[in-house]
Amino acid sequence: MPTLAKKEYCTGCTACEAVCPKGCISMQGDEYGFLHPVIDAEKCINCGMCEKTCPVNHPLKNENEPKAYAAFIKDEAVRMESSSGGVFTEIAKAVLSDGGVVFGAAYNEKFEVEHIVVENEAELYKLRGAKYVQSRLNNTFKDVKKYLDEGKCVLFSGTPCQVGGLKAFLKKDYDKLITVDFICHSVPSPLAWSEYVKYRSEIDNGGKLPEKIDLRSKKTGWSRYQYSNLFEYGKDKTHEAKSSESLYMKLFVGGNICRESCENCKFKGYSRVSDLTLGDFWGIWDIHPEMDDNKGTSALLIQSEKGERVFSRITDKLTAKSVTLEEVSLQNSAILKSTAPNKKRDEAFKLIREGKISECSKLFTVPKVSFMDKLKNRIRSIIK
Repeated sequence: MPTLAKKEYCTGCTACEAVCPKGCISMQGDEYGFLHPVIDAEKCINCGMCEKTCPVNHPLKNENEPKAYAAFIKDEAVRMESSSGGVFTEIAKAVLSDGGVVFGAAYNEKFEVEHIVVENEAELYKLRGAKYVQSRLNNTFKDVKKYLDEGKCVLFSGTPCQVGGLKAFLKKDYDKLITVDFICHSVPSPLAWSEYVKYRSEIDNGGKLPEKIDLRSKKTGWSRYQYSNLFEYGKDKTHEAKSSESLYMKLFVGGNICRESCENCKFKGYSRVSDLTLGDFWGIWDIHPEMDDNKGTSALLIQSEKGERVFSRITDKLTAKSVTLEEVSLQNSAILKSTAPNKKRDEAFKLIREGKISECSKLFTVPKVSFMDKLKNRIRSIIK
């Protein structure tokens, strides 16, 4: 049997499933809701294609030092709908104007997150905004190859490990393929997300799903992490919470519901195999305050000549400033560092599997310390 990446390192990128000539690999959910490859031993011919393709076992490299920018688009309406500076939309519009297609993560009718293909500008809104959950790729890699083989220009956007998986599957560079990854903190569990959406719907709207979810609403601002989570149920019924107050965001940022491979990510660093890297330019207010108007600013890294060509096409649509890589990472360590392991991860998932996600709030309560305990601690510190 082929040897794939160990479960704790597997990113669920689907490269092994897509490359299998006999279709004997399927992506199946584990107890945390994350997809992992499972090999049907009866169908497997031991060709080794999956093992050779795995981007964890055989990581791709890019030794070029990227160019870095702080940027936001001049179209203010689209910028306000975007996670940060809206640069992705202009990249996508450039590809669509060439008759190309765009792949990215979108909500379906159940607010599950999966990759879809967009063929016109009117549908780009589906791909805007952060979705803090690992997306299902389904047959995306094969679909990307099909469009490329037909001579179409393709933009693929995803996590760094998804881009790595796509490149490993394709096994060659296509001049008409543009890849965009982003500065990724980690990928949260689809199970945790579905339970949270269910929980919110029950307490906000009698169990009926929202009409719209925006996890990066800028109604409360963007600068200094002021964005909010917004659930809209129609007829002026909404739930809105600052990111720092949202239970789901606490679980996500705290590493309670993230994929195990994110704790030892093989795709960190300034240099990526993508053509472009996007992310929030956290800290821009201190570094280049003239680039911060509280509406969102993107960090943009250009990783390749193709990335340079795309950037040159959209510069007139942007307000951009050249910056250093160190400035990008100063308050955005996720570009370089993996998510720290959380000792309460198993406890969080136990509650989530039991349908008690609301009780995860107790994971963030600080135990009260009595006066006598404080006094004892003080005495111990003096004795030492």
